[in-house]
Order: sequence, then structure tokens, then C-alpha cells
Amino acid sequence: MRILIIGAGEVGYHIANRLVRERHDIVVVDDAPEVITRVREELDVMVCEGHGASPETLERAEIDQAEMVIAVTHSDEVNVVACLLARQYGVPQCMARIHDGDVETSPLVTAGKRIGIDLMINPSRAVAEEIQQLVHMPGADEAAEFFEGRVRLISVRVHASAPIVQQRVKEIGARFPGELPGVIAALQRGEKTLIPRGETIIEAEDHLLIIGKDQHLQANLHLLGLSPNRMKNLLIIGGGQVGLQVAHLLSQDAAGYNIKILERNTQRCHELATRLPQVLVLNGDATDLKVLQEEGIRDMDGVIVVTDDDGTNLIAALLAKTHGAHEVIALIKRPELVSLVAALGIDAAINPRLITADAMLRYLRRGQVLSMFTSTSTEAETLEMEALPRAKIVGRPLHKVNIPEGIIIGAIAHGDTITIPRGDTVIDAYDRVLVFALPKAVSKATRLLGG
Repeated sequence: MRILIIGAGEVGYHIANRLVRERHDIVVVDDAPEVITRVREELDVMVCEGHGASPETLERAEIDQAEMVIAVTHSDEVNVVACLLARQYGVPQCMARIHDGDVETSPLVTAGKRIGIDLMINPSRAVAEEIQQLVHMPGADEAAEFFEGRVRLISVRVHASAPIVQQRVKEIGARFPGELPGVIAALQRGEKTLIPRGETIIEAEDHLLIIGKDQHLQANLHLLGLSPNRMKNLLIIGGGQVGLQVAHLLSQDAAGYNIKILERNTQRCHELATRLPQVLVLNGDATDLKVLQEEGIRDMDGVIVVTDDDGTNLIAALLAKTHGAHEVIALIKRPELVSLVAALGIDAAINPRLITADAMLRYLRRGQVLSMFTSTSTEAETLEMEALPRAKIVGRPLHKVNIPEGIIIGAIAHGDTITIPRGDTVIDAYDRVLVFALPKAVSKATRLLGG
């Protein structure tokens, strides 16, 4: 597919990098010469320097040949206008990133709907949904749900004290009880992502992608050196658009959390109090230890730090963690700072740009791919796919199927039944299959299930 990506910041670059690996024909447009130079040197794509909402630029980028336009500049207006022009040039599919917090009433969103933009992603909402998943699974760096929430995927770092350190994967599987045991689907060791085999030995500081039912994963977190802690009392630091979205989602959650939100700006506090009647709104500076102590930081099961400044988030998260908060999640926009999170003892980092890119990739792969998750702690992708009748994997025991390197079948949903596959497992047509794949093997995974 020929895809035109407008905007080559972190979101655009990440999307282009993923799609190039899947053999799509990519053209990247950006108005910054240094950004264009980086993309040209690092990615096998065509580049076009110029304004993303300029017809002249888009014509040089051969927009009339594009099958999809993905507009992810930092300007909502540019993104919407670019999609409008794309429609006029006959491009069949368009996606845009929209930062406007009031998605339901935004005139830009209304305009986008009128011109037929297929998908408009609001980063604040996407981040809030990701944080909600992490709150449901304390101890995880990342979390996602599949099969209507019946199966959960988590990313966790193995602590040095974990019982599974220096054990083979095939030995660990026997230690997960229940009808659906946890399965280690991928492993990140240093800069290398592995699809583990039975003889793979787990080492301290490995990052693991594990799939299982929620209750079984919770019951076995101790094997990873983690202490499961169901969250009840939550403090949200930062009352911007992300904080508002997080507070709204969690206040509506069936788990019944006790939520406080701490915001520095007094006027914003009044706005939050009006919009969040079930949340206790507090006025104060989260980087002031005295303020955190007065608000009972030691009694917090979870602290979610989501101000608009990475530095503030790191300081507030570190103060919260070192003064008694059980679980701390921090919003970090700059990818180069994410690695500091684990080093500082902060439990999880959320990168809004990667989450936005993931949502767009999920839409791009819709159809046979029902859902997907891109891990930031490993390079593996998780795809929930439907096995089509013509697929070679259908109707044969898995041990007789030539599954390409870099792919593992993690779980199968057949009606209401979910199973972890073994060598003699047979996948039927229209079963839903959870597939883990390294980036270079994603296209092979779609062919494996689609024929």
C-alpha cells in the first residue's frame, strides 16, 4: 500500500518505521529540513520537504497516487486541512491526530467528520485508556486486553530476586496454575527481542511479555519478584487534558477507586471540580514534598503523574515513590527519558506519541486484525486476528504447520472457550488467534492466518 505520512515527529517516524518493515511504499512529508534529513538517512522511504497543508507540497509528494494519508503534525489545523486536500485528490482513506481536548464539541473534529476523515485520534484519551489498563494490573510496565477482556497481556521486568531467574521457560510454565496459565510470549534482553523457546533461560532484568487471565497473572506476579497490590486509593498529579481524561475514566470504573487530583493552577482546579464531581480536587505543587505528605502520599496505592512537563513528572514521580506510594506511573513525552524511569525505581512510563502511533497502526490493520498492541519495552507486536478458511494454519495440528521464525501463537478463542495452544492443537476457521511477532515477521503473521 502507498501511504503518505504528513509530519515526521516521534509519531510519524514511528509509524513510518513500522510500515516500512511491512513492505509498504511510504512517502514522508515535513517542513523541517533537519527532520527530513534524519528520515532520509535512517528509513527506506521517499521524503518531501514542505508544508503538509500545501497543495504544491502534496503534489510533489504524489498525493494522487496515495491509498492512505496519515496526518500527524503538531498542528490540528494542518492535519485536518491535509486530510481535506487528500479527499479532493481522491485518496480513499485518511487519519488525523487531533489534540483538542474537548473531542465531542471541537469544531475541528466536527469538520473532520464532515469531510470524512476515517479516524481521528485524541492522544489524551488514548493515554488515559492505557493508564486505566495499568491501574487494573499493578506491577506491569504495560498492559492490554484481548478477547473482550478475557485475556490480558502484561509487560514486566524480572527482578533479581525473582524465583524464575536462571530457569528455563518450559520449567516456568508448570508453575502457573489454573485453566489458562501464563505464557511468556516475548523477551527483551538489552537491545535484543527474542521469541522464547522451551530451553530459553530467564535472566534478571529481562523484560517479558506474558499472556494470561487476570486472576492467574495477579496470583503469579511473585514469580517475577513483584508483590501484587490491588489499587484503591489513587492520586493523579496534573489536571491538564490527560489528567482530566484519566480522572473521568477511573471515576466511572466499576472498581470504585477513591481518587484525588492535584493541580497547581487555582482556576483550573475550579474547572476540574465542576467537571469531576466524584473526584476530590486539590490545589498544590506536586514537586513540593510537604504538599505530597499533607495529601497522604504514604497511603496511596497508586500515583499517576501526568503534567505537561517531563521534568516535573520525573521529580514528582520520584518523590512519590521514595516517600511511600506503592505504584507510580509517569507520563514521559521524550523517548530518550523513558529509560530513566526504571533506573529511578518508577514503576511504569507512558509515552503518548507511541500510544497514538499504535492506535493508528491498529486502524490501518483493521479487518483481519481485530486488535493489536505494540510494546515499548520490547519490539514484539501482539495481533488478535481471525483465522480465515483458506489459511494454511486452519484444520491442521500446529506441529504440522510451518510457523515462520519470529512468530508464536499465544492463545486461541473458539467461541467462548480460550485455550493455550500445544503441538496437537487445531485452529478452526474463524477462530480468533493471538499472535506475537517481531516487526520483520508481522506481514508473515497476517499471511499465516489469512492464506
